[in-house]
Amino acid sequence: MLRELIAGLILTAIVAAVGAAWKWNRDRRDSKKIYDFMLRSIAGTTWDFRRKGAISSKTNISTERVMILCTKLCAQGKLIRNEKEKASWKVS
Repeated sequence: MLRELIAGLILTAIVAAVGAAWKWNRDRRDSKKIYDFMLRSIAGTTWDFRRKGAISSKTNISTERVMILCTKLCAQGKLIRNEKEKASWKVS
């Protein structure tokens, strides 16, 4: 009985660690995709800020996920959020 409980706890911990690693990798990959798009887009236009819809369209990442990841990129100092229009960002 105790062996099964310990085995179950270990299995749960392994599954949780794999899930966390997968999420971290996915977030890192999508954040890089967003940041790379932002860097490329500043070269081709005079617009400073990019809206979540434009970012989503060009990166094929949902607008909700774009909001989450851009907020994280702001916290890292890579992007700046538009104070007047909260759903747009620019490279810092």
